Amino acid sequence: MIYIFDLDHTVIDSSHRQLTRADGSLDLDHWIENCTREKIYSDKLLPLARLMRSAYAQGHDVIVCTARVLSAHDHGFLATHNLRSNYILSRALGDNRPDAEMKRDLLIKYFSARKIPLARWTRQAYFYDDNQGVLAMAKKLGINARDAVQLNSKLQKAI
Repeated sequence: MIYIFDLDHTVIDSSHRQLTRADGSLDLDHWIENCTREKIYSDKLLPLARLMRSAYAQGHDVIVCTARVLSAHDHGFLATHNLRSNYILSRALGDNRPDAEMKRDLLIKYFSARKIPLARWTRQAYFYDDNQGVLAMAKKLGINARDAVQLNSKLQKAI
């Protein structure tokens, strides 16, 4: 099995660092200003973090696929919280493409480089993300897409 996890609003609650504009878009300048070590380490884990840990511990392929430009502090947070993965696919500095487009390209390059056939994507890959556009893109690729917001809500109620 291949488990693909977004970070923000999927396995990590970083909402204390986000500011949304009136049109619903993310204030990217505010986000960048709040990517300090102190604020990153104040992020909290969401229930799907347990699934990510479990999948890795069971020997499944775990991929982080995030729209973040990852810093050393982000990597440190993941390590501190035992959020391990086999691969990390993340936004390159200066890449301003929409999340779905960027993640699509990263996933296609990942699967192609490892010579993983399309049939395996459709049968064995599960993508957890909060962004509806990203989920629609994953479904178009034939990947089993799971709404992280809904799953985290259900898992939180079960605790």
